[in-house]
Amino acid sequence: MRGRRAGRRCRSASNACLISRRSQAKRRSGRRPKQTLFWVDQLAFRLNAFDPATGANESWLMPAHVSSFAIRGAGEPIVVALHTGLFDFDRASGTLTPIAAPPPYPLETHRFNDGRCDRQGRYIIGSVDLSYYEQQIAGRAALYRLDDRRLMPIVDDITCSNGIAFSPDGRTMYLADSPAATVYAFDYDIETGTPTNRRIFAERDRNDGIFDGGETDAEGGYWVALLMKGAVARYTPDGRLDREIPVPVLQPTKIAFGGPDLSTLYLTTAGHRHIPGDQPMGEQAGGLFAIATGFRGIAEPSYRY
Repeated sequence: MRGRRAGRRCRSASNACLISRRSQAKRRSGRRPKQTLFWVDQLAFRLNAFDPATGANESWLMPAHVSSFAIRGAGEPIVVALHTGLFDFDRASGTLTPIAAPPPYPLETHRFNDGRCDRQGRYIIGSVDLSYYEQQIAGRAALYRLDDRRLMPIVDDITCSNGIAFSPDGRTMYLADSPAATVYAFDYDIETGTPTNRRIFAERDRNDGIFDGGETDAEGGYWVALLMKGAVARYTPDGRLDREIPVPVLQPTKIAFGGPDLSTLYLTTAGHRHIPGDQPMGEQAGGLFAIATGFRGIAEPSYRY
């Protein structure tokens, strides 16, 4: 699993494109205190570490589809969610050590999708039922919590987990189910890592953007990438649409606040078409972007369990 440099740097009128790499989907992103942006390229099976100060991008090839990760302390192994299970990845040696493998779903139809740590450092990871897109049977994926090398189901009756985020105090969890065109909110027990009281937080017509990756800011606003609309939306804590920021690509996928004062919103995008159609993808589709929003984020917790 060797490292490599990023592609060319580019700019658009309102957003900075940090890495341009066509035809590769980028998904999960997360910041660390030393100002490294970790992100994954799902279709290329790669975990990446981007240095905004130098523009250098280190990349490691995984043996299977990689969708999410959780960072421990500096130099410690990274938890990576592969199609085949959860593993500890040692960047120095390239070694993968099983944590929870095989995964708790049928490999023929499912894989992991969105994931992140809660405010206390528990890793929350969801799955997607890929057979839904042919069979149109909803509700066969789930959300899990990693407990001492075991994956405990904490939410069922979803189809494609996305948009996982937590309020600033950690007591509200957000979860988007993309095919359902819905973001749910839950009461979240910070002592046990248990979500309850599932309720609708936001809905929208799928023809007006599909909920994808989510994030919260320090004021409690919920941000979410709008796939197939080319925009990022912010909702107020009571579920009202506050604003939409257009981006120069059709398929934004995942967002994360970063930078020295957590005021930069980093955005990953997809370079392959998720849904058939004739909408332009955008010349920088598949790129990694930085957006100035006027809001500040919250430092991403390290995995501690």
